[in-house]
Amino acid sequence: MELVLENVTKKYKDKTAVCNISTELASGQLIGLIGKNGAGKTTLMKMLATIIKPTSGQIFFDGENTVRNPNSVRNTIGYLPQEVSVYPNLTAYEYLNYVAALKGMKKREAIHQIRQFLLAFHLEDVKDKKLDGFSGGMKQRIGIIGALLNSPKIIIADEPTTGLDPEERITVRNMLSELAKERIMILSTHIVSDIEAVASRILMLKDGSLIFDNTPHKLIAKAEGCVWEYTSDSVQSGARGISSMVQTKDGIHVRQVSRHKPIGRAVPVSSTLEDACLFALEGEE
Repeated sequence: MELVLENVTKKYKDKTAVCNISTELASGQLIGLIGKNGAGKTTLMKMLATIIKPTSGQIFFDGENTVRNPNSVRNTIGYLPQEVSVYPNLTAYEYLNYVAALKGMKKREAIHQIRQFLLAFHLEDVKDKKLDGFSGGMKQRIGIIGALLNSPKIIIADEPTTGLDPEERITVRNMLSELAKERIMILSTHIVSDIEAVASRILMLKDGSLIFDNTPHKLIAKAEGCVWEYTSDSVQSGARGISSMVQTKDGIHVRQVSRHKPIGRAVPVSSTLEDACLFALEGEE
């Protein structure tokens, strides 16, 4: 399977949210979408999910133009928005059956998939409880199950691990990684450790433009020789490229990304994916 973007642009009046993006996405890899707030990630995912149309450019799924004929591919897409909307007076089981019906699933298959996913996401014991009593993390997992029902060929997840505890995050990202073997999986998140754990490819947006499209290893390599550590009594307010500051008995232990040595006693250290993301988004400026 292949998802092809050709010069995709989305404008809102005088603002360009997504600018001239072209790339090809294939099944068998989990694609991490990274960028600051306002970079255009959600707008791009909504266009891929056929919720909104590009101002210009085309999107093709296995040769089918999804911009001109969105209905032809909507049954193949599972979309998890950043904020999951549920019906509070329905139980988890009732809500998922409702979602399955909207997707046109046969009753027997819907029941089978719902039971399997409730078990996988540790929600079997609360399936008959109303959603208004669910925590944010539980509602998030219900939303993920809804997106996965009917075995979509394209799964687009916007911040799927928001509100989840560490164990739940691991469960979700492992599940998505497993599903990516036979699907096109696009995961947007601010939690770099989630991307680092499962993504085989990274798309990075900045001000609506695609500034990086390659493997995590290639991104880390871009920051090699530009990551520094040092201890200081204080850190200048507004200093750029600082990935961590830890207070120790000897002072503040600082980790900073910069093309140039930030202070004389700074020593170079190996880059992590978090360093590399910060370097690409801030440190090169």
